[in-house]
Order: sequence, then structure tokens, then C-alpha cells
Amino acid sequence: MTQTSAPSQGAPQGRLRIRTERAPGCTMVHVHGEIDVFTADALRDQAISAAASLARLRIVLDLDQVTFCDSSGLNALVALWKSVRARGGDLVVARPPEVCRRILARTGLDAHIGVSPTLRHALRRIAQPTAGDAAMPTGPGAS
Repeated sequence: MTQTSAPSQGAPQGRLRIRTERAPGCTMVHVHGEIDVFTADALRDQAISAAASLARLRIVLDLDQVTFCDSSGLNALVALWKSVRARGGDLVVARPPEVCRRILARTGLDAHIGVSPTLRHALRRIAQPTAGDAAMPTGPGAS
């Protein structure tokens, strides 16, 4: 797997760090820090850019180390999902912290954006997307 790591360009110093790595058939984007009005655009742009060379745009967005997410962060997730889908690709959110799970559930986006409790589950899910993908179990016991 190929890895790159850098502070997000355009984001305030230290607020957001994104590390990308290639996995078979997809790009994993590991997000560390805060997703807010100052960092949301950088997250969306870097995730798309990291996966752009794939024949089919497939992204696993690992949010395990996200410490804050506001409405701008939610907007970035929606924009990323729409951009990926418009290109015929797939997006799975892996290991979202409670703040992100709550936002996705309250807005109903978890019915549209795939959410996985583990990276292993996310990689299996992105490798074999199905029409009922969003209905897969995502609780702590799901794997």
C-alpha cells in the first residue's frame, strides 16, 4: 500500500491532517483533527485528488481520529459523497466517532452514505457495493 501524509493545504496549521493510502481497488483517507468551516473544503478536495487516478473512484474515509465536526464538516461529507457518486464511484465512512455518527443519523445521511464500524468492514463493503449497501448493520457487533 502506498501512503502519503500531510497537513491539509488551505486548512489552519494543525487543525486537520489527512493521510492517504492505496488499498486494493480503493483509496483510504485517514482524517485526524477538526472538520469545520476552515478545513472542510481541504478535506473534500484532498480526498477526491488522492483517488482521482483510480479507474473507478472508491474511497474509504476513516474518521476514527476526528475530534470535531460541525455543519461545514457535514456539508463536506455530503459534497464528497455527491462528487464520488457523480463519477460512478463509492464512498464508505469508516469508524466515525460519536459526534459524526450522531450527525449522520440525525440527518438521515447514514441511509445514503455507507457507514462501517471497522476498516476491515469498510474495505469489504467498498469491494462489493450493492444497491442495499446502506442497510448493512453498522453497530459495534457488526464486522
